[in-house]
Amino acid sequence: MATLQFPMRLPADLLVELGELTGIHWNSWELEPVICDAIRRYMQPPAPAAQEQTSPTSGAGYQWKQLYLPEGTRLRAAFGRKPYFAVVTGTEIKCGERFVTPSAFANLQGGGNRNAWKAVWLRFPGNEQWVLADVARSRQQAAIARLFAGAEG
Repeated sequence: MATLQFPMRLPADLLVELGELTGIHWNSWELEPVICDAIRRYMQPPAPAAQEQTSPTSGAGYQWKQLYLPEGTRLRAAFGRKPYFAVVTGTEIKCGERFVTPSAFANLQGGGNRNAWKAVWLRFPGNEQWVLADVARSRQQAAIARLFAGAEG
């Protein structure tokens, strides 16, 4: 694959925001594949998966430490710029025909020791936005802290 070398101008606040979302410092070359992946996804979004008929009040889902993934949550990771996906089905995470943990899913490709919180992106049912698992966990922890802060007194 040919690579063209020319400068691109991006707003500083956008790069800072992207760095906060991914955990990669905004002036690092490590952001390049993230930016390329975002552009590719924008140009060719993945086809929507067939949604299984589930009741939103069924309570089914996967408890990943502090983070609850309701049934229908999609997981995405990538290796070598090639994405792979899984979905929460019942109380398990299913990737193809296999049931996996978030860590096993993050490390399905490449055989490395990747941190699932930093490598897995989540798309919750009814939401079109993908969010990094570590960001979702931080938001959940902040929500819980606010809940208990209001109970003190």
